[in-house]
Amino acid sequence: MLPEDFLFSDPDLFAVYKPAGMHSVKIPEEGGHSLADDLIAYDSQLTLASRSSLDGGLVQRLDFGTSGALLGAKNRATWDALYKALSAGKIEKSYVALVEGEISQSVTVSTLIGSPHRGAKKMRIYSRPPTPPVRALPGTTLFTPIKYLPQFNMTLIQAEASPARRHQIRAHAAHIGHPLVGDLLYGSRRSIGALCAAPRDFFLHAWRLKFKHPKSGEIIEVESDFKVELSPRSGV
Repeated sequence: MLPEDFLFSDPDLFAVYKPAGMHSVKIPEEGGHSLADDLIAYDSQLTLASRSSLDGGLVQRLDFGTSGALLGAKNRATWDALYKALSAGKIEKSYVALVEGEISQSVTVSTLIGSPHRGAKKMRIYSRPPTPPVRALPGTTLFTPIKYLPQFNMTLIQAEASPARRHQIRAHAAHIGHPLVGDLLYGSRRSIGALCAAPRDFFLHAWRLKFKHPKSGEIIEVESDFKVELSPRSGV
């Protein structure tokens, strides 16, 4: 963990960059290195900041294959306040992604999202509340096109997810017939190939966080540049 990995830092909270191909926090059944491990190695006091001592102060998580900005706290009072704001949908999260086909106008998707059983790798879209013990929760995603890449027949889109449930953007993109390029789990039949700067299965990047500082009340905006994640070949 290096100082330049932090996108924002003050005495109470921080935002940090997570690369694709890394767990946000330790997942015992899967093993492997996590961003939380690096945070704790950088500052052992972060074991006291979050609900779990293994989370390194992180308030939120990103999927293994997703890169970008993550929010964390340096003390438990700040963690509790940020987690409450996150649960209430008061932390704005913007993502960018490459999806199959052309999206020419903004599309809003609102559904229930859940999994058929505990430990399921794929989330499922439900049009009505499923029967117990399946649990599905509401999620809304706004997809806005940034640039259509006709040479690849794919679109660079921005996605605003509320409240950004597990796999929400990936599942909603597939639901409207535009899965993330290379996201085999959600129906893509293509490869991302050499369109990204580093090897990855698909391109989904958390590029902006916007929230109210729990102590000062100041509006904080944090950005993680998404263009550096793409190769010049993408034409973005």
